[in-house]
Amino acid sequence: MENKRAPVELDPKLALGLLGHAEFGRVAFVFNGVPTIRPLNHVVVDGRVIVYTRHSSAFAREVLHQSSLQVAYQADEIEPHSRLGWSVLITGTATVVSRERHSEQLGMQVRSWLDRPLDTVIAIRPREISGLRLTIGK
Repeated sequence: MENKRAPVELDPKLALGLLGHAEFGRVAFVFNGVPTIRPLNHVVVDGRVIVYTRHSSAFAREVLHQSSLQVAYQADEIEPHSRLGWSVLITGTATVVSRERHSEQLGMQVRSWLDRPLDTVIAIRPREISGLRLTIGK
């Protein structure tokens, strides 16, 4: 009998922990009335997803324009050959936290792949956290 991939639901705490180990994810939001998805580097600190970007990015502009912007944030690690791994999705609100105490230290924890000055720290506070692990079933 052949082994088949089986999705296993993840506990929200475990899902957030896996998200913390991912190098980057994708944020989904509405920009100028159009669904928009952007890849971002992040860290997870105190249950919030922290991103560090430029104020001129579409994501930062929309968060600055609309405080507590509703977003989805997704990350995954799927091994290409076995197609095993995990995927995590959070939904919640994004707010600029650049003026919060220690925000600069938060931003500096994000290892960005962009080689340009970043100036806006955004925190995504999860409302819902879900995830799946793809494993070998019987």
